[in-house]
Amino acid sequence: MAYDRSRALFDRASAVQPGGNTRHMIVFGPPMLYASHGEGCRVTDVDGNVYIDWVNNFSTLIHGYGHRPTIEAVKAQAERMLCCILPAEPEVELAERICARWPGADQVRFMNSGTEAVMVAIKGARALTGRSKVAKSEGGYHGQYDLVEASFLPTAETWGPADRPAAPPFGRGTPQSLLDEAVIFPFNDTAATLAILEDQADHLAAVVIDPIPARLGFSRADPAYLAAIREFCTRRGVVLIFDEVFCGRAGYHGAQGRLGVTPDMTALGKIIGGGLPIGAVAGTRAAMAVFDNLAGPLKISHSGTFTGNPMTMAAGCAALDALTPEAFAQLERQGDALRAGLAAHFEALGLAMRANGLASMTSLQFFREPARNYREFHVRSGSDSLTRMKQLHGLMLEAGVLMATRGLMVGSTAMTDADIAETVDRAGQALARFAEAERIAA
Repeated sequence: MAYDRSRALFDRASAVQPGGNTRHMIVFGPPMLYASHGEGCRVTDVDGNVYIDWVNNFSTLIHGYGHRPTIEAVKAQAERMLCCILPAEPEVELAERICARWPGADQVRFMNSGTEAVMVAIKGARALTGRSKVAKSEGGYHGQYDLVEASFLPTAETWGPADRPAAPPFGRGTPQSLLDEAVIFPFNDTAATLAILEDQADHLAAVVIDPIPARLGFSRADPAYLAAIREFCTRRGVVLIFDEVFCGRAGYHGAQGRLGVTPDMTALGKIIGGGLPIGAVAGTRAAMAVFDNLAGPLKISHSGTFTGNPMTMAAGCAALDALTPEAFAQLERQGDALRAGLAAHFEALGLAMRANGLASMTSLQFFREPARNYREFHVRSGSDSLTRMKQLHGLMLEAGVLMATRGLMVGSTAMTDADIAETVDRAGQALARFAEAERIAA
């Protein structure tokens, strides 16, 4: 494949953007690839190379490119108005749709990203409880809020004891005073988690957890584990926050509906915005009362220039309307087919790999047995996993398959069964080249 125009754009970008990019997670060059246009489940770069898109802008494009109902909704709303200081009806309509789907959603507030949703949920929890500390699982990703970046991608040198994980910073210069507000617990270890939470209960405002974390390769939380955390939070007056910004695509009723545990607040994003910037905090009526400015003196303020903007609201309504139970069933069936096809290639090529995940969410991993927590995932992946995944990512690109640099693949309703079969075939070509390279290197 030729990348001349992408190289030229990267050179231009490097002069006006640090590192020649705006999102670190998309960096896999040079060359950095630049998109030209998308149609259905395929994206074409500026050099004319076509890829089956298994990233879908990190899950936001659950209907792929050119989804007509969403485009028509955006066009119609653009004719009416782009934005206004006054609220508009699409905001109410999208909130109604969310409340009808997520079990823990009686009311909703909107913002513009998943990161912001987690931040606002935590602020709400602190205002509700009058406490300051926040507990999260080891290795969990909850956006770019530096408090919940604590213990994101820790290593053996920094992660501390298994039953009492440390809270190492992710970003250089993170204040220790902020890290002292973070309580870290081991994912899927009920006894250790409850011991840590009980020890800090008098200081805890919230427990934040992603029940099917993408950064752990979609290793889901055990329902009994989540139920134990739910019981603790109820008994000790701690706000339970589910981060479903990504795993909200686990089913028609979200991850909480699939796993059978209902939080007090849920951070949402990605698929609820139809491809436009969005975040949301949904919660029980009791939890969301903290944001009610008509019920007395405010305990917390939440606003924003583009919060609940009608363009995103209209796109989100169209996108959710198309995400029917039948659409989710198709996504799950195709996800199962993808994982089965990849697993067959791993077996045939003698690769110690697995395709982990559920529904439309898949993670390629450099080990065979499923990992239940961050440490198992990190250790089993191996110290050279980033280098190996970068090599595999490049080979997949050359085969016409776009996946995330960490091996993540998410489907879209634009995909047909033929697209799944083509993906499996193209991935097989890339994996064969990868296996051969590994044998030569050995």
